[in-house]
Amino acid sequence: MPDRPAARSSIAKTATAKDTPEKPYEVRAERPQGLLLRVQPSGVRTFYVQVGRGKRVRIGRADVYTLKKAEEEAKKILLDPDAAASSKRAAGTLREYIDDHYEEHALAQLKNGAVSVKRVKTAWKPLLSKRVADITANEIDRMRNKRRLAGAAPATVNRDISALSGVLAHWVANTKGAKHPLAGLEKLDVPDDEKIRYLTAAESARLRKALADRDAEATKERASANEWREARGYPTLPAIEGYSDHLTPMVLLSLNTGVRQGELFSLDWSSVDLQRKTLTVLARHAKGNATRSIPLNAEAHQVLKTIRPDDAKGLVFKSPKTGEQFDNVKNAWAELTKKAKLPDLRWHDLRHDFASQLVMRGVPLFTVQKLLGHANSKMTQRYAKLAPDTLADAVNKLGAT
Repeated sequence: MPDRPAARSSIAKTATAKDTPEKPYEVRAERPQGLLLRVQPSGVRTFYVQVGRGKRVRIGRADVYTLKKAEEEAKKILLDPDAAASSKRAAGTLREYIDDHYEEHALAQLKNGAVSVKRVKTAWKPLLSKRVADITANEIDRMRNKRRLAGAAPATVNRDISALSGVLAHWVANTKGAKHPLAGLEKLDVPDDEKIRYLTAAESARLRKALADRDAEATKERASANEWREARGYPTLPAIEGYSDHLTPMVLLSLNTGVRQGELFSLDWSSVDLQRKTLTVLARHAKGNATRSIPLNAEAHQVLKTIRPDDAKGLVFKSPKTGEQFDNVKNAWAELTKKAKLPDLRWHDLRHDFASQLVMRGVPLFTVQKLLGHANSKMTQRYAKLAPDTLADAVNKLGAT
């Protein structure tokens, strides 16, 4: 059932109100037909005019346009909607274009749309009040040089520019005669100098012992607590059988599959096939936006068999606090690495360890690339130096008779 147009006085009152609703809502005017006021959860109020099914032209914010001015502007737009829309987009600021056009597209179409929008608004804040049509490659080049001199990493700056370029590409596609302001601007060179941190045999043993000690201590404490409760007639807590919580299975799976922490947090039981011994990382959860299947070795398979509930549905790992997906395990990880005397070990290093151990055992880099989910061989190539004998053997074959 369509919304009934509101009285003019009601729209005027809404335009000057200060409420911040939980969800956005719109108030439509009787005249001119198509004029509406949209109220965002942030409290921002913006006038638009509907010019067709699914098509509207932004007039401006209610703190800039009075209702009378908005009505006058709506009448002008309705005379030639297409020309008005193109003119508005060409004259609008970067903030206006993001808020009125790009954000909805990003949230609906991009995997990390909200992150991308936030990145642009944070990294390019000085540009938000500038007309999109006035943004130039030279200006962006100066800004990125300034950021580099201030210490920003080349990879970070490149990601920021990529996010901004996405907004500008959308603007070009929807603005007649517009050209991409950043066309021809090359990315900064990013040196591949990330340290490959993997575990020695002694370090691996210390990590595993710290995990086993942690589970044993929790099991002992639970048994002691139950003795105390039973002696006083209190209900006992479930005895711990197997792992004490999420940490040990998470670490062991990371070591044996090379999955990223985010992929592990989003892993669903529907993506685990214990019969075929495979674990599938879905494209929507993968950094490379491509689905990949990882074979489960004996240890990884046993871990999942051990923690699999009878009604294996939903997330494999759920936060005990929220029952929802984990967003981090920083405290537990910090405590574990301290006990294992591995203060420099990051969770991501478990992924490095997985790849490194494979390469050092002679597994081809192409196979490692597919298991890690790298889109190209450049990222995987960093592990090549861990197999120097393989390269030497290849060259020595030239002299074989």
